Amino acid sequence: MHPKGAKLRKEVDSFRRWVYARSVMPEKVTLETIAREAGVSTSTVSRVLNQPGLVNSETRRDVYAALDKHGYIPQADSRAVQERKHVIGVAIHDFHLSVFADLLRAVEDELTNTPYDALIINMRGERDAYRFFREHTEYRRKIDALLAFSVDLSSAGAQFLESLNLPVVLLQARCRHAKSISTNNFLGGHDAAGHLLSRGYRRIAFVGWDRREDQRLRGRYAGYRNALEEHELQPEEELAEFDQLSVDGGYEATARLFQRVRPDSVFYACDSMAIGGLRYFREHRIGVPEEVGVMGFDDIEAASAVGLTTMRQFIETKARMAVDHLMGRLEGEIRETDHEEVSISPKLVVRATT
Repeated sequence: MHPKGAKLRKEVDSFRRWVYARSVMPEKVTLETIAREAGVSTSTVSRVLNQPGLVNSETRRDVYAALDKHGYIPQADSRAVQERKHVIGVAIHDFHLSVFADLLRAVEDELTNTPYDALIINMRGERDAYRFFREHTEYRRKIDALLAFSVDLSSAGAQFLESLNLPVVLLQARCRHAKSISTNNFLGGHDAAGHLLSRGYRRIAFVGWDRREDQRLRGRYAGYRNALEEHELQPEEELAEFDQLSVDGGYEATARLFQRVRPDSVFYACDSMAIGGLRYFREHRIGVPEEVGVMGFDDIEAASAVGLTTMRQFIETKARMAVDHLMGRLEGEIRETDHEEVSISPKLVVRATT
């Protein structure tokens, strides 16, 4: 072969090896990679990861975008791993959720005979646990483990918490990437509507909160529709109403619903909204259950006080399972990260409103 041809072939082979290496062994992502992508210094990236409050919001946004693009998971601080605080974080996106009070009492009861205390973490409307704990370093430095209630956790978020050596259990949310304990919402919605049907109600309305992408709400609504269809009843869109997840939200949704149509019963996707509905019926002298049946979901403490028929979620059982798992992780009895999804079937509790 001509010397120039041999040289060209060598260069081509070298290029092919370089392309192959890049395809099977991607470049290691480092702080320098993130800094280049975000157009900042490595020290700024480090501050965003460890003291985000010292960095302006626009720069934080650029750095977080670069982190997400490259899937960069920060390494745990070895000093933080060794320091035991004896604190379990209990995080929730909305501190005003009525069911949270029952959960907190149950967690406190489970922690009574342990050296651990609970720290309430109000995520103030943020449902993305990864985003919240990545940005709020002050919380993750105060706790040994995390019980997150009704929030979302991505694969990257689960890896991030694991890199911090922070065991986590999600309650009232399904997750493929971490231990999660939830309710079979489809079955609960189906059984709730099925109970109303068994009582002779036929025009059954649905009232839920105004986050229709919420997997809990979607499950309950789908179960409700399925029960109607099983009885050859077509679900009517005008019989569905949504508002904020609160007593006032339940009242306002009920008012709009009854100004538009006149159902013979209402399935409320949560007890607090059902209690708001009961207030509306009382003020407007609509008899319960004679003129309208009322069904809730949760079985919060107040449900018993007002005689509300509802679906019990077994909050105490879920709290016990979550705390037992976290204790096992912290005490070394459970060494492997558990990605098990536990779904508990709710139970019908019949009271005076049906």
